[in-house]
Amino acid sequence: MADAAGLSQSCWSDLERGEGASMSLRVWVRAASALGADLHAYLEGFSATSQPRDAVHLRHQELVASIAARGGWNIRPEQHVAGGGVADILLAREGRTALIEVWNWLADVGDAFRSWDRKLERLRTADPATSGCWAVRATRRNRQLVADHRALFAARFPGSSAAWINALQTVDAPVPDAAALLWVSVRGDRLVAARR
Repeated sequence: MADAAGLSQSCWSDLERGEGASMSLRVWVRAASALGADLHAYLEGFSATSQPRDAVHLRHQELVASIAARGGWNIRPEQHVAGGGVADILLAREGRTALIEVWNWLADVGDAFRSWDRKLERLRTADPATSGCWAVRATRRNRQLVADHRALFAARFPGSSAAWINALQTVDAPVPDAAALLWVSVRGDRLVAARR
């Protein structure tokens, strides 16, 4: 098969072992052609070319919003925070406000922390009890990033993610005071507690 694709045996072996993530699209097209497959058929199912650029982010916001709706929250997506940017989702219920930030990719954790602080500070001028959580896509990279900086994330998000999930989906559940980190499954179909 390597000969048919015009690839070296070691390159073909890397593809077979699932180690071809860094290989060029040209290599993948050649490998697919050698196998009699159309790579376009595989890419079509995973490509976002027919969807908005933020399709994954929207799917995760939709998940949080649908869970919060069951919990009786008033949901305001992409809400402007005076002097503090835009909140992915602002929730309100029984006089309490919750800021939910959805993260698919943490490019600059320090900047994300500072942005979170600015938004909370602005929101707390109207509701001093405002809290919230980050909903982070549970990719291997994001999980490793949080694990590598466990102390930093624990300091920023000391609350129980299980308590937050309960508060989001249950009308009479108390709203936690401490912020928490939640995992969003990679498929975007469920929230998972990061810390009990």
